[in-house]
Order: sequence, then C-alpha cells, then structure tokens
Amino acid sequence: MPAQIELYQDSPAARAELVPFLREQFQGKGACDEAQWLRRLAFWWDLNPVADAHPCRGWLMRDGGRIVGYLGVIPTLYEDGAGNPVPALITTSWAVAESCRHAALPMGMMFQRLGRDLVMVDTTPSPEVQKLLDRWGWLPHKEVCRSLIVRGAAGGMLARVMGFEPPCLAAGRRIVTDAALVSSVCPARPRSCIQKHITPAYLRWYLQSPMREHHFAGVVDAAGMLTSCLMLTPRKLRGVPMWKVVDWFTTESTHDELHALVAWCMHQTPAKRGAWWPFISLLSFPEEEVWNGLPLAYTRDEFLSHYHWLPAALKGTPVRPVMAEGDWGL
Repeated sequence: MPAQIELYQDSPAARAELVPFLREQFQGKGACDEAQWLRRLAFWWDLNPVADAHPCRGWLMRDGGRIVGYLGVIPTLYEDGAGNPVPALITTSWAVAESCRHAALPMGMMFQRLGRDLVMVDTTPSPEVQKLLDRWGWLPHKEVCRSLIVRGAAGGMLARVMGFEPPCLAAGRRIVTDAALVSSVCPARPRSCIQKHITPAYLRWYLQSPMREHHFAGVVDAAGMLTSCLMLTPRKLRGVPMWKVVDWFTTESTHDELHALVAWCMHQTPAKRGAWWPFISLLSFPEEEVWNGLPLAYTRDEFLSHYHWLPAALKGTPVRPVMAEGDWGL
C-alpha cells in the first residue's frame, strides 16, 4: 500500500510521536534535540498570540502506520494595503523519509490549495521546493543587498565625513528597547502594501523565540504607541560579532525614524552586551530605498530564497519582504 497523507491533528500524544521523526530528519545546522522540538511546537501553536488565525497545523505521511513525512505550518497575520489583518500561514519543517520522497508532492499540493484564501510564506533552502514554488506562481524575492555600518567612535567619524546627520525624533517620542513599553501600534499606513501585521503581542512573542536571540529597538510616544521599530539579532562575520537587523517596520511616511534607530544603534546597544561590536548589518530587497542616506561602509549583493503567495483578492498588491519571515529563527 502506498504511503498515506493525513491532516496532522495536534495533541500532546501527536507531538510525542512527531518529534522523534523531526529530530531524525533535521540534522546539521539548526539541529534540535527532542526537548527543543517540543519547545518549538509550543512556541508555534500554544504561545503564538495569533495561533487561531487558521486551524491547520500541517500534514503527516504514514507508511504502515509509521510517520515518514511531515509538512508543518505556523499561523500568523499579515495585513493588506489599508492595514487590515489577513490570515496567513508560514511553511515549516517539510521533511520526507528518503524511501518515500516520490510521494512528497501531494503534501505540497495540499498546502498550495489553502492559498485560495490565505497569504502564505515560504523561505525554503531546498532547490527542489523552490522549483515547485516557481512553477506554481509564487512571488519570489531572491536578490538582496547587504550593507554594513561601522559602530562606535570610528562609525561616528565616518558618518561626519559622509555628511550624515541623524534625524531628530518628533516631540514626545523616544527610543525604547523593552517591548513591554509598547501599548499600541500607530494605525497610519502611508505605504499600501502587504506586510507583517505588527502588534504589541506579536513583538513580545517574537522576542521569546526558542531558536534565535532577538532584540528590539522602537520609537514610541508618551502613551507607548509604536511608530517604528527594528528587530536585531547577534551575528558573526568571519568571527567578528555584529548586530544584524532582521526586521523593520514604520508607520511614518519617511524613513527618518528608522534612520534614527540605526544611528542610535551605532552608539548604543539593544541588549546588555555587545557594546564594542563593530558593525550593524542591514539588508534591503530590490526597489527598496529604506537605508539610502545612511553612512554605509560596505555593500554587496546576495541571493536567498524568499517566496510569498497572495490569494486572488490581493493579487497585484505590492509585498514588503523582510528577513524575519518564514520559520528560520522560530
């Protein structure tokens, strides 16, 4: 009898059965033991403040009753061009035992069918899956520009030589590094695009990821209303630690507050460590000008795998991608 695919029905017993398969399939970089996998599943589905955005948790493939494949999803919220939240799913942990790889395609097709009504996100490193997404008409984002900014006294000197003046924040606004101080998010949406739906609960959830260290720097007013923010994570480049910006968000019509946040990070740190780290790493996708005007010391083009699927009602709406999409870091 060929391998059978079924909807994954989440429960403590189901997780206990699934986790050994995931541990066995995902080795090397990012490998997790069983306790780590259980923490990840709890983070995706129990602690996630928007877990009820969609009931699906993925699909199992069984052969003779034994799990031989899994394709998971993480519910989330994006927003349309007016800022209205829309349900979305992030693909995660698609693995099929080598003996059953020929039966993997139907799992992907089951996920694809959910795209009639949902925004979907996939950042797979698999060339085979990338070919499938290209064939199915997903929107690819594969080219990025990586830039470095020098921190500390050397960075300040370079900024002066390049004529960079940090923008001033509006009266009553300040920079905070504690997401608990964010009480609301400004409703303004000057750019009509599909993007992640940012809420105070989402920020606090993301900062607690069990897989990657995240730190926050945001601009709030006296009432705690957020207007712009950066999400950063420690990263090493040739052994040298730096702060990498993996997400950004603004409700302003200009990028001044984002530039003010980067300028703040040139001399301050979003954590209790890293004061001497020499660089900030920034990334921009084509046609974005978000970091233009900053004192960039180095830039290079890179390639990655970043895909979005938009339902028919949202087709044609521009998408604003960021690095902190997909399941990497979750």
